[in-house]
Order: sequence, then C-alpha cells, then structure tokens
Amino acid sequence: MTGPTIDQDSAPFWDALRRKEIVLQQCESCGTYRCPPLPSCHVCGSTEYDWETAEGTGVVYSWIAVHQPLGNLAAADVPVVFATVEFAHGCRLVTRYLGGEPVLIGEPVRADFVDHGTWTELVVRPDGGTA
Repeated sequence: MTGPTIDQDSAPFWDALRRKEIVLQQCESCGTYRCPPLPSCHVCGSTEYDWETAEGTGVVYSWIAVHQPLGNLAAADVPVVFATVEFAHGCRLVTRYLGGEPVLIGEPVRADFVDHGTWTELVVRPDGGTA
C-alpha cells in the first residue's frame, strides 16, 4: 500500500495520526469542521482555523469491497473493505474498514491506527467489536 502525499495543509493531520490522535481543522469564522485539511473553509471561505482533537467514533455512511487488485492495491492487499465514515464532528472520511463483510450503513465504528513505517493510516473497526 502506497503512502499519502503530504503537503503543508495536511502535515498536522498526518503528524497527529503518528501520535494516535485525530485532529481536524475548525474554521474560526463559522465553526465548520473540515477534513481533509484544506487551505480555506468550504462554507465561508475563511483561511483562519484551529486544529481540534476529534473523537474517534462515528458511523458508516457508505462502503465498498474491493476483490481484485486495482490501482495501488496489490493481489496481497485484497479483498479489502473501504468505508466512508461520518465522524462525530460531522466530517466524512474514506478509511479502511477492518470488520469484514457485510458492513451495515449506520453501523457504529471507532478509529484505530496502522503504522506503515513512514506514515500512519487511520482505519476503523466496529465499535465494541473484536474485528
């Protein structure tokens, strides 16, 4: 699995994942949380923001299972499940889901972290599950 492209806007997010924390940008003008990190607010356009620590809980918004090697996924990486998760702060992120199939829309999940040497991946597991 290839690592992310880290830029100046996203570096604090990836640094926090290495510390096993999730941080999100919160607009100082309108209070909107945004993720992925962006240079300005998608709601009001402000470039002023703070980094806020986020809870690592949310629900599955949608999901897809990949059964064939595709893009950066090698044969050894599949099958893999990706879920769009709506986190408690309202941001949606696509993450790897480590609970297997089937996945239920609205299923509670919790964040976990997988180290890959030079970067740390945010993944989710069923909340309270043993996956």
